[in-house]
Amino acid sequence: MTPARSFGLPRARRFAGLLALLLAGTYAFDAWQTLSFGRWHKPGAAIFPIAVAALMALSAISVLLERHGGANDPMPATFTLPDGADLRRLLSVLAAFAIYFVVMPVLGNMIASALFLLASMWLLSDDPNRSIVRLAIYAVVIAVVFEVFFVRLLKVQMPAGVFKQWLF
Repeated sequence: MTPARSFGLPRARRFAGLLALLLAGTYAFDAWQTLSFGRWHKPGAAIFPIAVAALMALSAISVLLERHGGANDPMPATFTLPDGADLRRLLSVLAAFAIYFVVMPVLGNMIASALFLLASMWLLSDDPNRSIVRLAIYAVVIAVVFEVFFVRLLKVQMPAGVFKQWLF
């Protein structure tokens, strides 16, 4: 059996906080430069990404300002990666993310999102009696709601895919 890998959290948290802050700044700058703000009565596509970047920057700053309380701290100073079945589930979800981003331009946002949601709910569910039909219904409903809210209402440009003529 392979020994568990351990990572020190204080140094890793500083690195993650700095990286998240850099990514938030880059994301906000790109949205500021490339997307429209719109008008007060009709907001543009830049509003949501800049709000997300602000929340991400706030989270990154809070991570950078965290203090570790030493041995009496309830938060451990190290963490270990999962192993066995949990590691397979983690890697499967990461693979589902990768496949999602690869197939989204072909299948379109709504179909790719529904398939990704179905796969991730299936992989992350601990219920041995999980119903694929129930999970598929949840995935389709969530994908349609996201499509209506982001693409139709906020006018965020997303890939339509080859099935766009059959979708609303």
